[in-house]
Amino acid sequence: MSMERLAVAVLVAAVTTAAVTFLVLRAALRRQVLIDSPNERSSHERPKPRGGGVGVVLGLVAGLAFVSSGFVPDPAASRLLLGALACAAIGLLDDLRGLPVWPRLIVQFAASLWLISETGPLSRLPLPAPLDLPLGIFGFVFPVVWLVGVTNFFNFMDGIDGLAAGQAVAVCFAVAAGAWSQGALVLALVLVGALAGFLPFNWWPSRIFLGDVGSLPVGFLLAGLPLLAPGPDRPRAVLAVAVGLTLFLLDPVLTLWRRWRRRAPLGQSHREHLYQRLLGPKDPHQTVASALVAAGLMLSVTGGIAYRVPWLGWPCILVAALAFGVEYQLASRTANR
Repeated sequence: MSMERLAVAVLVAAVTTAAVTFLVLRAALRRQVLIDSPNERSSHERPKPRGGGVGVVLGLVAGLAFVSSGFVPDPAASRLLLGALACAAIGLLDDLRGLPVWPRLIVQFAASLWLISETGPLSRLPLPAPLDLPLGIFGFVFPVVWLVGVTNFFNFMDGIDGLAAGQAVAVCFAVAAGAWSQGALVLALVLVGALAGFLPFNWWPSRIFLGDVGSLPVGFLLAGLPLLAPGPDRPRAVLAVAVGLTLFLLDPVLTLWRRWRRRAPLGQSHREHLYQRLLGPKDPHQTVASALVAAGLMLSVTGGIAYRVPWLGWPCILVAALAFGVEYQLASRTANR
């Protein structure tokens, strides 16, 4: 497969996404469907359409269809894509009708199990030596928890203009830097093209949101890309993506833990995430989103390099921990203004 054909596929994905997003935006406003009204969790003050993820998904599919004659994706990459499409379908139903949590979780677990039945278990804990301990039978459990957890955490973090789409682009650079398989590289780069076509509509001040139809499949794809690495290298690939997603993983974990400690309903809408607390009364979304996406890009490239140079694993984790510590301190100061 030539790089020229892949570059054109990325462009096809971007153009398709932009065109479909524009049509979804017009249709949603005209028919007053897929409208996201502000609630306790929202960072926007006026109703805006969601469902922009339809454009991202169709752009991704269009780009992959264009490039498909240049390479034959491995079965795991195909299952990852189909699993993401299943997440998109249930996400669209949720955007349109509002679903309880269980149908979404059932689809996510089913898609995860189907993918892992092809990739096989994760052999070791995704940490540098000497903590890369064998997982044994938990090698089947860990990747399911990873896939479902990242999918939902990514959905939780899709709360301010441009943040989720920008973070997804950043993580795709970790995959590009690691380049652990052709299937992962192609999926990641075409996804970058699709997200690039969406971001002009979603950057502050946004005109449309991803919605569950976008955040769920994108989260599932990001979690699944490291599972396309060769078996022995798969734990390091998971670590690379986890480092890139540090702020998207630790923020929800900390927030859920805090709410659990004070017995607050975990499923209730709120504005307690660090990224929400960073958003001061007069701060535009672009300030916070730009800073967090830049940090995510730095961490993603660091994680991708650590995949290629394993001895950088622990320094990479230290950098990720420091980045989260800085975010925590800044969020605490902003909240106390």
